[in-house]
Amino acid sequence: MRQRIFWYVGGAIALGFLQKLLFDRLLIFGAKPDALLLLTVWIARREGQSLGTTAGFFIGLLMDLLHGTMGLDSFAKTVSGFVAGFFADPDDLGKVSNFILATALAALFGTSAYELVSTAMQAPLLKWTLLAVATSLYNLPFAYLFFEGAKRFS
Repeated sequence: MRQRIFWYVGGAIALGFLQKLLFDRLLIFGAKPDALLLLTVWIARREGQSLGTTAGFFIGLLMDLLHGTMGLDSFAKTVSGFVAGFFADPDDLGKVSNFILATALAALFGTSAYELVSTAMQAPLLKWTLLAVATSLYNLPFAYLFFEGAKRFS
């Protein structure tokens, strides 16, 4: 367990810089791929809901430090880790469909939480809903690639 935590921390730091330097520039209609969301979902499915929620908070805090927006990413990744934790099942860790579904729902709820808080709940319903759905769909191909790559290391 302790060794996996070191891998998670190292992966979060590496993916955080990769997110900041590369993935934040791949915008399509305001949606961007979220590598740290994928790590949060991976941790939540593998370790359980409480550790996934905690990991989401600390991963979000790392992104807050990199972006300079304190609290927004922490809250969004905490929500994402909580939602993804519902898919924690030790017998189904090898199923890509469960990982993709967990990623889609975690991205949907996490992006919704981020947009609602960042706009102080003043954004039109249609705008943040479309952004949340677009982000959720945009993350799915990256979720498949992440799952296949991470499966080799576990």
